[in-house]
Amino acid sequence: MSPDASTAEAVQQAMAQGAMTEAYQADPQQVIQELNRLRATEVTSYLQYKQHACMAVSLFAPGLKDDFEAHATLELQHADVLAQRIQQLGGGPSIARSRLRRRPRRWGYAPSKARRCGR
Repeated sequence: MSPDASTAEAVQQAMAQGAMTEAYQADPQQVIQELNRLRATEVTSYLQYKQHACMAVSLFAPGLKDDFEAHATLELQHADVLAQRIQQLGGGPSIARSRLRRRPRRWGYAPSKARRCGR
């Protein structure tokens, strides 16, 4: 067997094992729980940046809205990567609604302000 063929075979075997190889020692449920917590943080950050983009109206910093939009996009991409890993580990991506409701208030945003965006 050539080195290329043995490498290809090893790759195929590793892919068949999936995210949980024999060497994986972490408790998948704990990892999934932590990844979901991190994902909630990323989604909350996305919402915050979108809120900032809606509120960013300034003659002194005309590119500020675009900067906030770019950051929001990155945060959503991070959340998507975490969701993919959660699925690889056999879990389901989820976000506790309470996390999304509580954080904006702690960060100084009242729900009434959030509804004004886009009007």
